[in-house]
Amino acid sequence: MSTQSIQERKSSSENVSERPAVSPYVDVFENEHEILVVADLPGVQKSDLSIRLEEGELVIEARREVRASGTALALEYRATDFRRSFVLPQGIDRDRVDAQLSAGVLRLKLPKADALRPRRIEVRAG
Repeated sequence: MSTQSIQERKSSSENVSERPAVSPYVDVFENEHEILVVADLPGVQKSDLSIRLEEGELVIEARREVRASGTALALEYRATDFRRSFVLPQGIDRDRVDAQLSAGVLRLKLPKADALRPRRIEVRAG
């Protein structure tokens, strides 16, 4: 078999995606009540966003599609995959996690369980 036919077969059988995969810019803030994750996901729609919290890991995945060619959005953004993961401390109240996507910015609130919140102890005079 010639080298040319091997190269032709290889290139025709490989389906390489031309979508870039990037880690979005993320800011993480913490206070006594919660951890706040703010991620930049420009051009991402809610339907193309996946957030998972499993085994102490937070995983954010999103796909930006170019929906209409020739539009300003299509000219500004190209199709992109986003992925970022974090190891979370124990004690996140999974039932109260809240996510909001607005204008390409994801705000993810991860409330701390009551047992982890700082508690002020009052001292009584003896």
